[in-house]
This record gives sequence, C-alpha cells and structure tokens, in this order.
Amino acid sequence: MKAVIFHGINDLRLEDIPEPKIEHPGDVVIKVTTLSICGSDLHLKHQGGIEPGTIMGHEYCGIVIDAGSQVGFFKKGDRVAGRPAFSCGHCYYCLQNQHSLCVNGGIFGGGAGISKLGAQAEYARVPYADYTLARIPDSLEDEDVIFTGDILSTGLTGVIRSHRKIGETLAIFGAGPVGLCSAACAPLYGTGLTIVIDMVDYRLEQARKFGAVTINSAKEDPVARIKELTEGRGADAVIEAVGAPATLKACFDAARKGGTVSILGTVPKPTLFDLSDRFFDMFTLSIGLGDLNHVDELIRMIQGGKLNLRPLITHTFPISEAMKAYDVFEKKEGNCIKVLMKGIK
Repeated sequence: MKAVIFHGINDLRLEDIPEPKIEHPGDVVIKVTTLSICGSDLHLKHQGGIEPGTIMGHEYCGIVIDAGSQVGFFKKGDRVAGRPAFSCGHCYYCLQNQHSLCVNGGIFGGGAGISKLGAQAEYARVPYADYTLARIPDSLEDEDVIFTGDILSTGLTGVIRSHRKIGETLAIFGAGPVGLCSAACAPLYGTGLTIVIDMVDYRLEQARKFGAVTINSAKEDPVARIKELTEGRGADAVIEAVGAPATLKACFDAARKGGTVSILGTVPKPTLFDLSDRFFDMFTLSIGLGDLNHVDELIRMIQGGKLNLRPLITHTFPISEAMKAYDVFEKKEGNCIKVLMKGIK
C-alpha cells in the first residue's frame, strides 16, 4: 500500500509498505477513504522528534475492513472517523476522561506510544478501536466530519475552557485551521462578540463568514483594537492558536482583569513571561491541546446543521499526489486552508 513515511528531518516519502493486519484483539483495520494534513505534521517534518519509518498523519476517515475479537462497537463495513490519539479506555487517565494522557496509548503519526502507526496511508491499523473511532452517520460524508477528531475538537476545547457566561467577548489569535474552528464553535456556546486576529486576509475573510469581527495585525495594533471594542477592558477570554512568543504576549495583554487565556498553539521553544504582571488580576491560564471526548457530540452538531467546516477544505488530492499536497499546504498556495487526500476507492 502507499503511505507517507518519515525518514528524517525534511525527508518525507510516499512509499509502498505492507498492509496492516490485526495484531491485538481490540484492533480494527480500516481502508482510509479521506485524510488530511495537520500543521503538526509540518512541525514533525521540519523538527523531527519521531523515529524514521513512522507513518505520518492523524486526521482520517475510513471503512472498517477487519475487526479484532474484542471490538464491541464496530464491524466490517462501518464508516468511521478517527481521533488523533488512541487510548485503552481503562487506565487511570482514561477513567478520568483524560484519554490523551493514556499510559497505554499513543498518537498517530507522532511516533509516541506503542508503534509507528499513522493514517496517511491506504490502510491503517487502529488500536483500541472502541475508544478511538466514531461512527459516521449515513447522512454525512467524510468531508463533513474529517476535522472532528483533531482540529475541531481542539478549537472547541479552547472555547469551552474560556467560556463562563453568555454574551462574553472572545478574542482568537490565529486564523489557521484551529483558530477558525474555535470561531465556528464560539456562537454555539453563547459568545457575544468573537474577534479573530491574523495577518492573512483570505483567512480573516473565512472568520467573518463564521460571524467574527476581524483584525489584521499587520495593519493595526490588535491589543489596542480589542480594548477599543471592549470599552478599554480587554477581552473576557482569549485563545492562542498560533504558538509564537509574540502572539502569547499579545494574548496576555489583550485579556481583561479576571479574564482567561487558553493556549492551543504548540510552542516549539521555551517561552518566558512575567507572572507578576497578572498576579493580582484573578487571571486564569490554561494550557493543553484538544479534549477528544467531544467527537460524537460534534458529529451530532454537524448532522443537525449547527456546524459546517466544509469551507475550510480548499484543496483535494489523491494520496498518490501526497508530496504535492504537502507543498500546497505548507506554502499556502491558492489561498490554502486545509488539504484533503483521498484514499483508494
């Protein structure tokens, strides 16, 4: 089968490798029908940190073609959307609904955990399938739900962590895929005013379609503008969806006294900030990626017409053109937001 393989820093290759098989009774094997490239795939490409031979990718949909003897929720022929991390369902962290911290699990395409598994392939083995996959309703297509496992769950997590009261102001720094998912979710959780900050106009245009007021930080001071929109106080809540030191500082400056900042962007290097600046402000800071417990809820919201993330899909390629898909996504060619790849039919 074809798969995108990490061989070293800046060395990804589309190669033929053996098809996966059931190795444990909780496994399923899926035919991957749709997959996507995530920003974290680019981090791994350029920075490494994973073992050569790892299959890339963790945003995927597929069809179950084989299931282990202990799989209870899925059978051959089921259409499924996957979470980016697989978890056992019974360790201490799983029982606390903190599945991303599972001591027996791992991350697809990240080299962590029990294998070099990834989803950018024609077929994929999914461990602990009952806790990792979600069924796709017949009324929905892959394109409707492909983002539920990762970027949509992450964007929603930022909104939930920062949300306290109806009508509050939420500022989102970064109109990449995660920030745009936060913007799409914000009105559903009672946000009164959503403000999205970025330097790329076509991405800000998409944020406006989700109902946000936008600020181009290359053209005006976003902190000053946010305070202007909030009677000088600053935003009630701020989401950082970039992962850059300068953006982190702007988030702290843009949040009001007693406000919250939720950091979703992956910060690649140590970052210092002065806690004393906010020590007496009753300021709340949360750090961490998406809560993967919301996938089924998000699928129901999409099925009910409350969420539509299809506008984020700007390019689609067959998996045979995976390297071209990576180039388009990384270089943001053709106003790219998200790139999909389609598996075999």
